[in-house]
Amino acid sequence: MDFLWEGLREAVRLVASGDAHVFHAVWVSLLCTLLSVSLASLVAIPYGAWLGLYRPRGARPQVFLLRVGMALPTVILGLLVYALLSRRGLLGGLDLLYTKAAIIAGEILLAFPLLATLAHGATAALDREVVETPLTLGAGRVRAMLRALGEVRTAIAAAYLAAFGRCLTELGIAITVGGNLRMRTRTLPSTIQLELSRGDFAGALAPGILLVLLACGAAVVTYRLAREDRR
Repeated sequence: MDFLWEGLREAVRLVASGDAHVFHAVWVSLLCTLLSVSLASLVAIPYGAWLGLYRPRGARPQVFLLRVGMALPTVILGLLVYALLSRRGLLGGLDLLYTKAAIIAGEILLAFPLLATLAHGATAALDREVVETPLTLGAGRVRAMLRALGEVRTAIAAAYLAAFGRCLTELGIAITVGGNLRMRTRTLPSTIQLELSRGDFAGALAPGILLVLLACGAAVVTYRLAREDRR
């Protein structure tokens, strides 16, 4: 127990002192996560809603593939992006490997199936009148979809936050295509892994504390959104 308390005290000291390496990892994690979730949602949310509301031909296999995508280990997605961005890869000429852009590309692949699947589930459960009424009144499919998404806005917000948490805490992509470079592409999870491999428990616990605080913040936002929606 002394080992744990000593590590916790040192971790709190590192956080309170504003350790540059720890807070740079916070910035990289938040930047990559927010950009990847935002970019993925531009296509994933409308696509999932389209599958759930209009149930086009071939919707079932598409939903199945999205669920498979949700279950893929992050290291596999990292290998896929690595194959594309390495010197011998299709996009090797862009020289993006071991950059934040590479991490963002991998996390887009991570967030997309999660966002699309949750949007599909939320809209598929709606009463059909929510979609059919605007269509019979002359509204186009896009406006009808927007109205339906408004009806499930809490579920969509929860989908965003679930994708945020998934991308924020992932490790495989950050290490495989980010390279875990100091003050460049090092994220909170990769910092934890590196410090533990060095035997520095306090150095691993400090970013761990910040990661937990960010996760708690996301949970509080989800709770408040759900509460406002019930009102």
